[in-house]
Amino acid sequence: MSALWLLLGLLALTGSSESSNWGCYGNIRTVDTPGASCMIGRRHGLNYCGVRASERLAEIDMPYLLRFQPVIRTVGQKYCMDPAVIAGVLSRESPGGNVLVNVGDGIGAVQDSSFYAPTSWITESQVSQKTEVLTSKIKEIQRRFPTWTPDQCLRGGLCAYDGGVGYVKSNQDLSCDFCNDVLARAKYLKRHGF
Repeated sequence: MSALWLLLGLLALTGSSESSNWGCYGNIRTVDTPGASCMIGRRHGLNYCGVRASERLAEIDMPYLLRFQPVIRTVGQKYCMDPAVIAGVLSRESPGGNVLVNVGDGIGAVQDSSFYAPTSWITESQVSQKTEVLTSKIKEIQRRFPTWTPDQCLRGGLCAYDGGVGYVKSNQDLSCDFCNDVLARAKYLKRHGF
């Protein structure tokens, strides 16, 4: 009987450590980021910026993201991408807790859901498509800059996801607003179960 409990305990430890270390593309827990620009904060009605603004926006989006957490985890495992990064991208692309809706080829945000009814919730294929684009950008950055660390490649991939691979010409280009905001949101979401 005690051997069974020991085995169950080891499985629980393995499962929890596996989910906290998902991702082949850097460790978001150790990546330093200044967070959202003041322009992003103002755009969402905040009178502050930085990590505090990114965390507030992720907090607002949390109820919506939690609905998709099983899908995000599945896609994260499929692409070896930390689910918190996927959730951070989705949060950034659905500004300020707006309703996520299917708008044909992708996901859009509706400012006021009383005017637009969602046609469907986000699907695994939509999350997969976005994650595949992100991982392909990271891999392109890895090919172009083979001496960069995984964290630098993650940052470069996020900047390339938003601005195109040509945007990233050196390590001076790794501090784009999209990347800084997504990483701060992802760190917040990671601390809250993603």
